[in-house]
Amino acid sequence: MIETKKLSDRVFILKDRLDCYANLILGSEKALLFDTGSGSDDLKAAVEEITSLPLLVIASHGHFDHIGGSIFFDRVYMSKKDRNIVESYELEKLREWIDKNYDSDDFRQVKDLDFDSFTLGDIDGLIVEMPGHTSGSVGVYLPELKLLLSGDALTPVMCLFFMNHGTIEDELNTIKMVQKLDITHFLTAHSDILFSVSILDRMKDCLINSKGKKFHKYRYPRPPFSEGYFYLHSMEDESVGVIVSER
Repeated sequence: MIETKKLSDRVFILKDRLDCYANLILGSEKALLFDTGSGSDDLKAAVEEITSLPLLVIASHGHFDHIGGSIFFDRVYMSKKDRNIVESYELEKLREWIDKNYDSDDFRQVKDLDFDSFTLGDIDGLIVEMPGHTSGSVGVYLPELKLLLSGDALTPVMCLFFMNHGTIEDELNTIKMVQKLDITHFLTAHSDILFSVSILDRMKDCLINSKGKKFHKYRYPRPPFSEGYFYLHSMEDESVGVIVSER
């Protein structure tokens, strides 16, 4: 079952049973759905309860918990740099990850993201490349709202150990790029918190100062059970750290 949180008349967060979050932005003429969740629940039906506007669907990257719900939509755009992730999925593994009744590993509706801007009418969107979490991670910058939709690219605990991941330097460059945008907040894909850009300084400091620090072995608790090494930088209102594949 999809849970819906309304942040404003324009911004909604939708969460599925696997704690995967999608962002819905309502413009005057169209709506944007950023990420499709895991596919454990009918995200399209939940969106249609909120709006009847024509829908543009963009996936932040190719990991199953962001692309699995694409089966509910006619067309979903994703960076071709993550196409190899989607092409690696098999139905048996998707059923293990998502739900035993998940019924498709055919992602023909996922198309290459071949535009860098769009309009919802009175709200414009700019596609920004955000490599680090994956090489094909993208965000959507919404200048009128001073908001960035970041997917997993800006989670306070930065994950650089799943398939197609980048380096600490990649993540650091992404944060520096974001800090040049005229935004006040950003949304991630595994939280309903509207993060202030002030946390980006802590995230940047974490990456810069992680070299030579103590990393602890870490195993992701859900399939695909990826393993890596975790460095905890600071614990305030929100913990900040980084997980890498190798120390």
